[in-house]
This record gives sequence, structure tokens and C-alpha cells, in this order.
Amino acid sequence: MANERLAQEGLDVRIDHRSHAERGLEIEPTQHMGVASTSMMRRGGSVERGRIDENAAKRNADLIREKPEQVLTLISNEKSVFDRRDIARTLHRYINGDVQEFQNAFASVMASPALVELQAERTDVESGELTLARYSTREMVDIEYGMMASAERMHGAERHRVSRRHVEAAIGVQDEAIRRAVSFDTEAKVGRGEMSEAERQTRIDGAGLSDEQRKAIEHITGPEQIAAVVGFAGAGKSTMLAAARSAWEAQGYQVHGAALSGKAAEGLEESSGIESRTLASWERSWKLEKRELGRGDVFVIDEAGMVGSRQLARFVGEAEQRGAKIVLVGDHEQLQAIGAGAPFRAIAEEIGHAELSDIRRQREGWQREASVAFATHKTAEGLAAYRDNGDIHFATDRDQARAEIVQDYLADREQRPEGTRVAMAHRRVDVRAINDGVRAELQERGQLAQGEESGELSFQTNDGQRSFAAGDRIVFLENNRDLGVKNGMLGTVDHVESGRIVATLDGRGDSISIPTNDYQAIDHGYATTIHKNQGATVDRAYVLASGTMDRHLTYVAMTRHRDSAQLYVDAQEFTDRKAGRLVEHGQAPFEHKDGNSQSYFVTLENAQGQRSTTWGVDLGRAMQEAAPEIGATIGLKHEGSQPVRLPDGTETHRNAWSVQDAGELVYAQLESRLSRSGAKETTLDYAKDFAERRGIAEQFGVRSEIELAPVQFQGQELSARAVRPAQEQQDRPTERQHVYEERAGERAGPVLTQDAAQDLAHDVAKRDSQSRTAFDGLKLGRGSVADKSQQDRSEGKGMQAGQKGPEKADRQRRGMFDGLKLKPSVPTYRPEREGGERPSLGRKETAQDRLAERSRPLSGFEQAVDGYARAFSAADKQLQQNLPVLEGQKQELHTAGQRLDQTRPGSHDLIRSALQYDPQTADAMTQLSGRERVGQLIAGMDRERAALSDPNIRAERFVQHWQKLDKERKTLTTGWHVEARQKVEGQMRDMAKSLERDPQLESALRNRGRDLGMGRNLQQNERVSQELQKGITQSRSQGMGLGL
Repeated sequence: MANERLAQEGLDVRIDHRSHAERGLEIEPTQHMGVASTSMMRRGGSVERGRIDENAAKRNADLIREKPEQVLTLISNEKSVFDRRDIARTLHRYINGDVQEFQNAFASVMASPALVELQAERTDVESGELTLARYSTREMVDIEYGMMASAERMHGAERHRVSRRHVEAAIGVQDEAIRRAVSFDTEAKVGRGEMSEAERQTRIDGAGLSDEQRKAIEHITGPEQIAAVVGFAGAGKSTMLAAARSAWEAQGYQVHGAALSGKAAEGLEESSGIESRTLASWERSWKLEKRELGRGDVFVIDEAGMVGSRQLARFVGEAEQRGAKIVLVGDHEQLQAIGAGAPFRAIAEEIGHAELSDIRRQREGWQREASVAFATHKTAEGLAAYRDNGDIHFATDRDQARAEIVQDYLADREQRPEGTRVAMAHRRVDVRAINDGVRAELQERGQLAQGEESGELSFQTNDGQRSFAAGDRIVFLENNRDLGVKNGMLGTVDHVESGRIVATLDGRGDSISIPTNDYQAIDHGYATTIHKNQGATVDRAYVLASGTMDRHLTYVAMTRHRDSAQLYVDAQEFTDRKAGRLVEHGQAPFEHKDGNSQSYFVTLENAQGQRSTTWGVDLGRAMQEAAPEIGATIGLKHEGSQPVRLPDGTETHRNAWSVQDAGELVYAQLESRLSRSGAKETTLDYAKDFAERRGIAEQFGVRSEIELAPVQFQGQELSARAVRPAQEQQDRPTERQHVYEERAGERAGPVLTQDAAQDLAHDVAKRDSQSRTAFDGLKLGRGSVADKSQQDRSEGKGMQAGQKGPEKADRQRRGMFDGLKLKPSVPTYRPEREGGERPSLGRKETAQDRLAERSRPLSGFEQAVDGYARAFSAADKQLQQNLPVLEGQKQELHTAGQRLDQTRPGSHDLIRSALQYDPQTADAMTQLSGRERVGQLIAGMDRERAALSDPNIRAERFVQHWQKLDKERKTLTTGWHVEARQKVEGQMRDMAKSLERDPQLESALRNRGRDLGMGRNLQQNERVSQELQKGITQSRSQGMGLGL
């Protein structure tokens, strides 16, 4: 009943009151232990309850070994992509300290078939830094790839065209509305003498929608069934949507709005005129079969960056099924999705988007520039702008920082009573303290009643007792349709009485009566959390920094204002751990040991009273320049080393130091912590790595997926080439850690032998006969709307020879990787230095450039490619003359392939795949030489890598080879062909089984059932791998019944 009521009221939260069993989880739940209880237990003290008892932990360990997917379900409810540390943390909640039980359970989870490795563990060659492998679940892969497939189809469906006449009319109406607003705003300034009449008229004449806003309106009113707009904070998204709504309605569409939170839905409706509700409310309506969407509907989701993958996938699927248009508007750099994943970012990158980056909210130019910096990962630049303008305030402790916010907030309230302001903090405890501080100061000044005799009453709220009086600021924390309030809305208390609060809502001006016995989701509203303020606009903002903030929270907090934002910092919270109180410094024998040479030392004492001494000759100079006093808080920064000559003439290097004072240390920590990324990921972010690991290495099975070894070779009978079963590859130890670690052969059929001569002969034969390039059907980078006109012009030149079907059909087949901004190679591409940059394609290459290119040494990778090309050409020359490849040439080719893999893992198999599928690469191998050949081969490898990243291309190759094997199998009908038929069926069976480990390819093949000989496309709950294996078995049984 609780959830039903919450959904009915449009709440954006859910109370999951179900037991673990009711949720399909058999793991026994834990009990919450507070910080104090946990600390007591760690010290060996006794507590009344533990996290989980020993027997329950033992049962959980047994269950996890049996059903490891239970743990993965818990993790994927919060994260779409995770690593082994997330798995370990979750296990720790359900298994007590038994090391063996924990290790066994961990091993079971890591071996679960529900676990999908997206990216293998890797080590940075230069820094040695280890990046853990990234995982997801099969369910999450299906959800996110299914959502992306829907988005691709919808983007190719052009059913929601709006007349240009309606679009231009809507833009004109909005321009006029903006001019009227500017006229009203500047009239008062002229009266006060702040602006001349001529300047006012210039401002009015220049007012209107920006070019970005106009392009965004044109973009989302286009014919596609899905569209996206990425807009920076304060860039005018609401104004743009108001004009788009007018155009849609003029065309006859009905426009609906939705947002995750009630406050955001309210804001969308007020600013754009689009009738809006929460996403939860819409889902409940659809569940009850009410207010279903149709082809005449446009559905706008605001703040789409906060919606998780599961929920957004449901809305995209509903819109596709009903034929409605869906428009996603948001900023993925602001607050991250509540649930797992980052689907808005993934969809926007895939289908293309309009961008609004022209900040309009802030009135000062430097503030607008800072907002752009915050929006583009340049948090340090944004903070520096506010520091340079005196808007960052450092306090000795948190209490002082809060007190300064209270004083500045109230000072602005007195100076500008008509203005709007808000105080913000990330932690609720800070919000509560600031609210209490503001109320206490107002009561001390006599501006707010104190005590029942003066008119202050206490009310029970969801967060405990709160006292309210007339004039108090109040915030509503839950949606309530009867009261007309949404989560996050603010107001001012007009009157209090027993069981009732009367308040006036901000923005609307209407008064509501709150029955506090029925509605208790209220709190003081002088300060609120940063989350509550996404989408809000005020005149002035007062922000308390905390170490729990990241760049996304900082971005939201520092862009809510029009006039001013002040940031308050508790210096203690941002103290560098390496810093300390200066205790002693000076000259002494090194390490204070007699007989050692003289050196300089500095002794610091940290907050825990622990002392550390640093030695260095250059410290004397640094301390003399800084001249810190004993007791001052300082830090020592190592600046590298500098060459010096000793008295005996010996040259050496000496460490260089600088001394940082407390302010520099605190600011450096503030900048570092507030710049941290908290961006959520999706399985789609790892699609390229996932495809490369599973789809490139031929020895790992790439050819068995893309095109397995032919059953006939150069007119001979079925090749006697030995093949190894996929299981043999699966059981190989995985000692090498790189992106190609997981063998694609596990999913694509038998792995070819490593006989270099046979492989070469096959490559050459395929090179001559191959007519389809690896990029057929692949469109690169739709990009933003700004690139659309160029794309349209290029598409308008006509279809290329051999292209099948109309342009629209081709667009519907485009793969999920087409939106990736891949750098296409060009014929003039030259080999690149490893770690260097390619020459700009926009600059004409000079003779000097060409000379420099010819004279520079080849990189290690280029040398390996050149070596492989030489070995390949030598063996190829033998074959062209119908001569056998010599044993020495075979070994040379094999060694060259190994060298390629040593420089860049997987390169050997990638170049062989490129030679097989990319005619340009094959031509370069045989027709070019030297540096030019090396450059073209690397370019061909890049093209093949991009092609293999697209599951649709891999699916097309899978279908082609499946059909080829199936055709071959049907020709093997006599008793003489039993062994040959079994080998073909073995390859087909291995291909089918491989799909169990490749959900991307499985998903791409679901609609290719007829092409695979199944007679129909599959339902969502059916597996392609199972149906293919079933078909092989049935065919074999039928063949045996016919005496085959």
C-alpha cells in the first residue's frame, strides 16, 4: 500500500519493503550497525547485535557458492559496471570474518556465468598503475544494449515531422517574449540612472533566442522518434523547450513532460508550459493502462542525466512500442543517475545531440566562463576564478564555516529582501546545522518567534521534531497532489497552530494549509542539500564545501546563482595529510648520527601527534625563503632534482624542495577533492574493449566468429586441418593480462591451427576473392547537431555502387558504435611515433614535413609491423609462384607475429583479420613498401578494430559464415561424408555455444533468426545459442532417419 500511495502521489522514491525472499534473493539480510557499535566490536568490546550471526554467515557462504548471481543482483542494482572490490565489499556484508569462506564465495561469484567481463585488467606501461578488470551482469548488458538498439531504431524512424512554418512561428513568439522581459527589466534601471535609454534600446533589439537555442529547437522538432539535448547549467534549456512545445502543439502533437523528482517536474511545467509529472507517476499510469502514449504524443524527460539504465530503458521501450516521440534533455556532468548506469550520456553520444553551452544564468562574464569550466571537467579553473575574485572563504573549523554562511545569508536577506538566496551543503548534518544557526540568529535578533508563548510551535516530522514560526522558511520533501507540492519545493510560513502550518509557496504565491498529522515530510528551508537544488535558480548561493563532494556536485552547487556564489571551506577537513606543525628545523649531521655529513632537516608533527623528519641540503634554502615560524602548519613539496657539482668536481643531482603554507595546502586539497570524478558508467562504455577481446584475435577465434576456416580450400575436399574445441581454449590458464585476454574462440567456434603456411595461404586466397570491405554498412560519428548539415550533404550525393536498399533502410541497420567519434584513416596517413601525435589533417604537408617523416626512426610498433610485412611478403612470393613456403619462412612469419603481440597485444590477429576483410590493407601489403606500407597497414588495423567493435558487423559476418557452413553441411549427404559432416556440425555447434559468452552478439542476432535458418525471429526470453544448437541436433536426427 505504501508504494502504491507513493506512486499515486508521483513520488520519485520507492520503499522496497519486500523481504529478500520476495525479491528473489535467498541471501539472509544483515542488520545495520552504527559507527559506535562497529568501533566497539573492533576494539573487542561486546555489542548487543552483530552485522550477521555466524550460522547465517555460513548459510550465506554456502548459498553464494551455489547461486553466485544473488550477489551480482545486489551489486547491479546500484552499479552497471563494477570491479572485484565491489564484489568483495558486498560479500563482506553477508559473510563474517572466516577467510576461507570468503575466498570460496569470492571465487564462486567470479566464476558465475552471469558475470560478464567488459575489460580485462591492465597495467599502464609508463606509470605501472594497475587498472582492475571491469565487470557487469548479463542482465545489465541485455538491458543497456537493448535500450541502445531501441534508440537506434527510433532515430531511424522519421514519423514526427514538424512544419518549418510552425517552428519559425514558435521561435518568433519566444523572441518577442524575451524582448518584453528585457524591456521590463531595463525600464527600472533607466529610471535609477543605471542605464541610458539608448543602451536600453540596444539591449532590447539584441534580445532573443541564441543560435544554439534555435538549432536545438530545430533538432528536437525534427522527424526522428528520439532526440537529445545536452545543456550546461543555466544555458536556457527551459526557454528552448517552451518554443519547441509551441511548434509541436501547432503541428497537432500532444506534449507531455516527466522528471525524476517532483520539483524538477514542477520546474519543467512552470518554465516551458509542458504539463509534467514524475517518472514514477507515469509508470504507474501505464501499469494501470491509463494515459498510454501514442503516435501523436511527444514525451519530454527533463534532468535525464539522473535517470538510471533500468528506468530509462523502460521509457524508451514504451515510446518505441507506442510510436511516441521521446526527447531527452539534461546534462550528464551534473548529478549522476540515482540507479545503475549513465544511459542519457550513452544515448546522446550514440544518436547525436544538440548542445547548449552558451551560459545565460550568470550575469558576470567571468562567472559564465567559470560555469563552462565546471561543465567541462575543468573544476580547478572554475574554482580559481572564484578564488581570484575573493569568493572562497577559509575557516579554521567547520563550526566557523557554518557560522560565516549564517552571517552572510542573513546580511543579504536584510540588504536585498526581494532577492532570492539559498544555502547548500552535501551532508544532511551540515544542512541541519546551518538551518539551526539561521533560526537561532533570527530569534536572537527578534525577527523570529521563540517559544510557544511567542508563537513558535513544535511539530513531528519524518526527521524528528522541528519547531516552526511565522516567517520561517520551509521545504517540502515529498510530492503531495492534494497539497499541490512537490519534493524540493520551498515556501515561507505564514501561520502555525496545533496540527497545522499555513505557508506561501515560492514562485506561485498561493497559500496552502498543511495538516501536520497527515503530511510530515517538511523541514526548515534556509539551507537544503545540493541534490535538492539541481535545476534551481537563485540570485545568491552560499555553499559549504566538504570532502564528500566531487566535480558533479561542485558543478551543480556553483552554478545555481545569477549574481553571486560564495564557497566556504573548513580548513581542517581539507588539511593535507603530509602537512604538519613545524616543530624544529636546522643543520645537523644526517639522521642526527655523529660522523655523518651535515645536512638540513625539518621536523613536522601531524594532527595525531606523530613526528616525521625530512632531510635535504636544499631544505635550508627553501626554509629561508619561506621563513615559517615554529608552530606554523606547513608542507614540504618535492620539486624534483637539479644538477650540482660537488667540491671535488663530481657532478650529481640534488633534491629540490619548496615550502607550502597552510593556505596553499588547504586550497590544493580543496581543488583535488572537488575535481574528483563520480561519473557513472554503462556497459556501453566498454563496448570497444569487449569487442576487441572477444572479436579480434584470430588465434582466439576471431576467424571462427567472423569467417571460420573454409571446409574446402582451393577446390580440395574438406580440409584436414585439425581444430581444437572451444572448451580447450576456455580451460587455458589466463596468465597474460591484456585486453585480448579472454579468447573469442570461447564463443565463436574452433580455433585454427598455428601452421603459418596454411594461414598465409588462406589469407592470400581470401585477399584476392574478398569483395566486401569491413566498413560496409558502418557509418562513423553522427556527432552533434552541428555536424548534421555536413552529413546530410554527403548523404545526398547518392548511394555508392553495390549499396543495397534505400538510405532509410541503411540507417535502420546502423550499429551502436556509429556514434563513436573514431578518427578515420586517410590515404595520406603516415606512420606515427608511439606516444606522439599524427599531423593535423587540416594542414597541408610541406616538403620539410615529408623529409622529417622519412628521417625519423620507426617506433617499436612500426618496426614490428614492418617485420611482419617483410616476412609475409617473402612467403607470399613463394605462393604466387606456386612454390611451397620454406620452413625458414614459416618460422620467420611466426616469430614476426609474436613480436607484433609483444609490442601491442592482439596486433597479430588484428592485422590478419584486416588482411582478410579489408581490401585496402591487402593491397598495401602487396603493392606498397617501406614506410608507406607500414602506415597503410596500421591504418587498416585501425579500420578493422573499429569494424569489429560493431556487434552488427560481427553479426553479419557470423550469419554469412553460418549460412556457408550450413550450405556445406547440406551437401555432405552420403556415407562417405559422415566424418566431414560431423566436423562441420562441430564448428557450427561451437559457434552457437560461443554466443553464451557474448551477449552483445547474441542480442544483435536475435532478429536474424530467419537468416540463421530458424524460420522466425526470436522472442525476448529465447536464446539464439540454444535455438541454433537445437536446430543442429534436429537436423542430425532427421539425417540419421533418412539413412544418412
